[in-house]
Amino acid sequence: MSGAAVLTHRRLVGVVGVIGVAALIGLALLWPRGPVLPADDGPALEELVEGEVHSVEFFQGEPDEIAGLSGELAIIEVELLDGPDAGDRVELEVNTDGFPPIEAGDRVLLDRTTDVDGELRYFITDFQRLPTLLWLLALFVVTVLVISRWHGLRSLIGLALSLFLVVRFMVPAIIAGTSPPLVALVGAMTIMIVTLYLTHGVNEMTTSAIVGTGGALVLTVALGSLFIDRGKITGFASDDAVFARFAVENLDLQGLVLAGLIIAALGVLDDVTISQASTVFALHDTDRRLTWSELFARAMRVGRDHIASVVNTLFLAYTGASIALLLLFYTGGVSTSEIVNSEVLAEEIVKTVVGSLGLIAAVPFTTALSASVAIGRGNGGPRRGSGHGGHGGHGGHGGPGGPGPGGPGGSGAPDHPDDLDGLDEDERAARAWQRYLDARGRGEVRGVEGPGADPHAPRDDR
Repeated sequence: MSGAAVLTHRRLVGVVGVIGVAALIGLALLWPRGPVLPADDGPALEELVEGEVHSVEFFQGEPDEIAGLSGELAIIEVELLDGPDAGDRVELEVNTDGFPPIEAGDRVLLDRTTDVDGELRYFITDFQRLPTLLWLLALFVVTVLVISRWHGLRSLIGLALSLFLVVRFMVPAIIAGTSPPLVALVGAMTIMIVTLYLTHGVNEMTTSAIVGTGGALVLTVALGSLFIDRGKITGFASDDAVFARFAVENLDLQGLVLAGLIIAALGVLDDVTISQASTVFALHDTDRRLTWSELFARAMRVGRDHIASVVNTLFLAYTGASIALLLLFYTGGVSTSEIVNSEVLAEEIVKTVVGSLGLIAAVPFTTALSASVAIGRGNGGPRRGSGHGGHGGHGGHGGPGGPGPGGPGGSGAPDHPDDLDGLDEDERAARAWQRYLDARGRGEVRGVEGPGADPHAPRDDR
């Protein structure tokens, strides 16, 4: 690596170090100590009891057209699996409206209460979903490990650390009264550094991606703060936030909106910046002759496609989260301008657009940083003068291990680096890619031979 590249990389490492130290100081100062919520002198809630449905009998009752109830009822016999009455069977009468299909063998959760006559009664509060969720989680973990192997294992460890910080730091710190945006920013920076280095390794590519992510995240926070304030977003449009306000005294709902934006933006930015940094370094590895402007321009072709797809993904994600509300607006005869102006939809628009602006800014910023580091690495790495893989391809070079002078097993001297000067851009890119594969022992690229070869054609690099 040349002196300029070393200097650029060291500066980026210094920026990451500053971010890391600031995140550690933030964690130390903001980490909640002692009980987060005040002690509740009221009676403790009893744990729910698990039961198994043994029989279900449906019958028709009186419908209620005003309330929109069909009147269908069910008598359900449930065996209690735990609690003080474990082993007993209870018979419950329930209205099936709003219930998912229920049948014998289903596991349910029951609460118990004492009525005015002093009689103990049970009622179904929910279905037992944990076994299903565990199977789904196991399928996810196995799929990640089978496809990505060691790389996937590191990503799963990073996911566990992210969940740990959210559950043990972010949520308790916000409940303790700390500013939600500050907590989210400290947590996001910590997650960014730890998970990216853990998943992708400590190298120039990851360092460039981290600095790019950090810069875009700061821009996202600034834009979010501005437009949440200018748009008079209060946070009261969400029922969940309002209920949280009752549970947590003086909870900053407006700040909670910004905190959610920060956390959501981080997940998308991580993906975009790593993809861009990886693209830059891969392009440079295939052709070390590229200048900074050429490398930046080629990587931005990928970046523009990524921007287009991820922006649409953000829009669809937020639309999916608000689909029930959109249906309610549509059936209520509300005008389009009134729908857009409503806080509940305006909040989602601000989140989508601000997140997209941060994403758009991250692509050229990360690409420029990565290109600055990559372009100064010099001509080490893949040998630009090694033989062209193929079947006796253009210029008389043999395939890998073949008899030609350029093959890895050949007897001739390595080609001069300038042997690519007379080729057009496509052929030069195709040959550079073959050099890259040869240097890593991945064999020849089938179907890429001769000056008219298509460098984008499917390749077999077995």
